[in-house]
Amino acid sequence: MSEDRDMTALCPKCGDPLIYVTSVPHPKSPAMQRTTFVCYPCNRTWSYALAPAMAEAYAAVAAPPLSPEGSNDSPDQAADT
Repeated sequence: MSEDRDMTALCPKCGDPLIYVTSVPHPKSPAMQRTTFVCYPCNRTWSYALAPAMAEAYAAVAAPPLSPEGSNDSPDQAADT
């Protein structure tokens, strides 16, 4: 996958960006992944059969950024001053 490609799936109903939820093996096509997205404005989920590479690309884009090892940015631990 090219890094400069836009990885935004749009809601077919309202046009807002969909949020990636999960990807599981497709029950009837082992070569595909059933990939589920949610549209919060429409309160609806959308599932698509995608090639594994596309499903992995959406999962990588949706993953939260990793914090550097050893950093403790926990909001519930205030610094003592």
